Amino acid sequence: MGFPVREALAVPFKVQTDDAAMFDDLAAMHLEKSGIRPEMDAGRLTDVFPAGGEAGHADLLSVVLSAPGDGSMPLRAPSEFDISARFFPMDANGVTLWLELGRWVFAITHDGHLTYFQSLSGNQFGFDLIRDIRLALTQLSLQGVNLQMDQAVVWTTGQDSDPSEDEIQTFAQELGVEVSAKAKPCPVLPEPMSRLVPADVRAEQRMKAERQKRTLVIAAGLMAYFAIVAYFGYNYYQLDAKLKKQEAKLENIRMEHSGIGLFNADWDQLAPVVDSQHWPLQLLARSAKAIPAGQDLRFKVFEASRERIIIRGETADLKLASQYAEKIRRTLSDYEWSLPPAASDAKTNRWKFNYEGILKGEKEE
Repeated sequence: MGFPVREALAVPFKVQTDDAAMFDDLAAMHLEKSGIRPEMDAGRLTDVFPAGGEAGHADLLSVVLSAPGDGSMPLRAPSEFDISARFFPMDANGVTLWLELGRWVFAITHDGHLTYFQSLSGNQFGFDLIRDIRLALTQLSLQGVNLQMDQAVVWTTGQDSDPSEDEIQTFAQELGVEVSAKAKPCPVLPEPMSRLVPADVRAEQRMKAERQKRTLVIAAGLMAYFAIVAYFGYNYYQLDAKLKKQEAKLENIRMEHSGIGLFNADWDQLAPVVDSQHWPLQLLARSAKAIPAGQDLRFKVFEASRERIIIRGETADLKLASQYAEKIRRTLSDYEWSLPPAASDAKTNRWKFNYEGILKGEKEE
C-alpha cells in the first residue's frame, strides 16, 4: 500500500558519515532537533532513505507518516507499506508534479534519488503552485539542503483535470526552467520497501504469528479432545437410554393421576369465591381502615372486584391525600396502584383524588 503524499512529511538533511548503520539514529536526532515528534503508540511511522552524497558524507531523506485515522485502512491489511512518491520512476535532477487525490503534489530528485516531496495547498495549476514550490525550495536552502533543479515534468492522465498547454508554458516561464508534460507512469514497487507499519497492522501481524504458534498446540489438544468426546459420548448414550426408560415410567404415572390436574383447575376457578381477603366488602374495609382516625377524608365512589379497586374521594388537606395514597399502597400491597396527585376543586375548595389498583398478576380486560 502506498500512503498519499499529503499524509507524510519529507525531511531531507546531510550527515558527515556514510555509515548506513548510523542513519536511523541520526534521523531520529535530526527530527527531535527540528521539533518533529511522531505520534507515540501508533506503530512505526518513520523511516530514512539514502538520497545520494559523496565519500564520507551522505544525503538522507527522513519520512514521517501521519497516524492513519479510523476507517482509512483497507479491510484486509497489506503486508508492506511505502509513500506513493516512491512508487513512480522520475527523471533525474528535476521537479515532478502530479495530481493526487484532488490535490497537486510535487517531488524533487537528485542523481536518481528521491530527495524531497510535498503536498501543495490547492488543486489549481497556477501561480499559487509556483509560489509553494519556491517557498519549499527556499526553506530547504536555509536548512543547508540545496536541491538542483534542471527541469520540471507534469504528469497527465488524459482527464479534464490535466493542465492545458498554455498553463504549462506560463508555469515554465514563472518557474524559470524547462517544463514538459508526460503521461503518468505505472507504479512499480520501490526497492527496498519502507519499514513503515501502522500500529493496527503491526498488532495484526503479531497476532498472526501467535496464531501460528498456537496451531501446533491446538492440533495436539484436538487428539485429546476427540478421545474425551468419545468417552463422554459413550456415557451419554447409556444415560440417554436410562432417561428414556424413566420418561416412559413418568408418562404412565401422569396417565394414572391425570385427575389431579382437573381438580387443580377447578380449584383455581373457585379462588374468587373462597379468597375472602379479596371480597369487595373486605376490600372496602381494608381501604377505609387506612384513613387516619378523625381526619377529614371521605370516599365519594368505591368500586371493587377481586381484580380491580377504584376509589374516588375528597379531603380538605392535600397533604392528607398524599399520606392516604402512601398508606393504601402499603395496606393493599397485593395491588398495583395508580396514585396520581389530588386535584383542587375551586367550587368546593377541596382536594379530589382518584386512585385505582389492579391485583398483581392480573391483567385488566
